[in-house]
Amino acid sequence: MQTDVLTTLLKATWQSPVFGDSFPGNASSEVVASMVGGLMRGFSADLYDFIRPALVDLSDEQVHAIVAQIAPKTVSFCPALTAGELDDAERLQAVAVAIGLMYWADQTMDRGDATMGQAIRIFGGQNVALHEAQQKRAMLQVTALRGIATKIASFALPEDAPFVLDCFDRQVLLNEVNLDQLSSQYQDAADKAAFLTTHAAKVAHYMVEDAGFPSVASSLYAIYRQHNAKLPPLQEIYATPELMTLLQVCNAVVRVADELGDWETDAGLHPEWGGFCLNLFNQADPALLQAFFAKAYLPHRLQASTQKAFMHFKDNPAVRAESGEKIMTIFFAHVKQAIRDMPLSLQSRYALYITLCKRVLEIGYVNRIGDIALATNV
Repeated sequence: MQTDVLTTLLKATWQSPVFGDSFPGNASSEVVASMVGGLMRGFSADLYDFIRPALVDLSDEQVHAIVAQIAPKTVSFCPALTAGELDDAERLQAVAVAIGLMYWADQTMDRGDATMGQAIRIFGGQNVALHEAQQKRAMLQVTALRGIATKIASFALPEDAPFVLDCFDRQVLLNEVNLDQLSSQYQDAADKAAFLTTHAAKVAHYMVEDAGFPSVASSLYAIYRQHNAKLPPLQEIYATPELMTLLQVCNAVVRVADELGDWETDAGLHPEWGGFCLNLFNQADPALLQAFFAKAYLPHRLQASTQKAFMHFKDNPAVRAESGEKIMTIFFAHVKQAIRDMPLSLQSRYALYITLCKRVLEIGYVNRIGDIALATNV
């Protein structure tokens, strides 16, 4: 099953449905699929070793099942983006494991494990007061999460590693904890519309920041720098305002795709996959949508029609599929234009990083079918 899902994901991604030219024309799906198949085996064993000690209440079979859910998406959507360009299986596997640990932490919290939120805060360097009953479990989770930093140190140069780690802990995991807390407060709120109006800016901020786009793009770029020291360091990339704007747009676009794919799970309809979480498609409130559009730099001329499509998705099941695809078309056209509008000098100097961004956007497009479909039968 893992091999079948992996092959399907690879083919869907390499078809480059968004840009058409994200991958080299000579990329052989058979050769790369074989390489990624080997990474899958190593990844699964490595991830199991990291998370097994933190899952003392689960059987080996249950832990292997968790790994099996995470593996196809993580491996095909990380190392496979190098499309056979990098012959560096060890570092590519390290990227996949770091991404897998981040995904495991997010998944664990989504499924109602409150201790994981505390463990993430500790991993992110925050001071957390733990109840005695939480201490052992939380610290085991922290130990597992520290595998992210270990893996980053193994695939990124010392000058790049802090920027990559920041993508994982501050941008994704800590913001995911914040969004989880707001989701709980929303459920408890007597006036949910007023809650969204009051907290729209914060919710939109967390949704965009924790989308995880730079964690993939920057991790893979860090490996390319291991093989070509002339490539600009991540410090320079993260100090370039135009690239930071582009990354924010990319984050917003992949967040919308993820929200579309997981709207049922986020509504609490599949508790075995996760509990309630604020979702643009389910909580299509005008204040939240406007705050999100601002974070996404969506042109004003597109905002009214996009908001209308979100509202139709939420309120009219008969046009749900049509509305979802319309929203995807708008956002992916927006990010394509953002890349085209980059100054030529920047497109030249940062060509590889921008190419990796395009490839991660291809992931986002495929990811719109949702985690359940990605882990079972695409």
